[in-house]
Amino acid sequence: MATPPARSILLASPPGQFDLILEDIQSIAPKSLSEDVDVSALRAEWAATTGHAIVETSAAVDTTDESNGCIDALRKAMGDYVNLKFSSPGVRAAHQVKQEDGDETITITTYAERIDLANHSVGSWNACYTVNPSLGHISGSVSITAHTFENGGNVQLHSNMSLDETNAECITSNDNADKQLIWAKSIVKQVQAWEDKEVMDKLADMYERMNNEYLKSLRRVMPITRTKMDWNVMAHRVRITLGEGHDKDKLKHQH
Repeated sequence: MATPPARSILLASPPGQFDLILEDIQSIAPKSLSEDVDVSALRAEWAATTGHAIVETSAAVDTTDESNGCIDALRKAMGDYVNLKFSSPGVRAAHQVKQEDGDETITITTYAERIDLANHSVGSWNACYTVNPSLGHISGSVSITAHTFENGGNVQLHSNMSLDETNAECITSNDNADKQLIWAKSIVKQVQAWEDKEVMDKLADMYERMNNEYLKSLRRVMPITRTKMDWNVMAHRVRITLGEGHDKDKLKHQH
């Protein structure tokens, strides 16, 4: 089993970087530390916790022994929604719809990730919704992770949002297929409304406030010289070189 520091670091790995971080730990940590890491168990725990396991297994196309019209209708409707919503290039996405034996509650899980290590950025989306068809209730939560690490920077964003229980249409497995499909589409409509309004709109608002309020308060709008900083490295090197030459000329004249 991994020691607490190694275990914590590995379980906090951003999307797509578990193995890279494991390599770093094994290269810099004492041999006894890296040998204690149960890689398979930790990778499975990390994948289950982050939701990544869904895209690596056949759970996204889960089947049951007995046909359940509600499950089948919801699986199809969610599949269409996920394929449409997470269709950008480079995005991997999967969904899972299942119901435990003896439990009326249906659990919907969606996971998507975009891993772009070449451009120093990764991100993931993990959403879980709980539906009670007979009572007509639905609730959910969404977890978002983003990581950028360009030019020595290393910044992660973790956002967890709870979606309060709301009413939905009622349905039973005895209802006809058309009614079950209409019900499934209404559930997906609620999911989309939550994700658009309660998640994406709030994230956009947060980014705007970070730029205009929080980050602005951490830096000067203008330097003391009242001149915008020129971040051209070559220009600064030229100035330094000219400055050094100017100082040498001064010394010659003094002598």
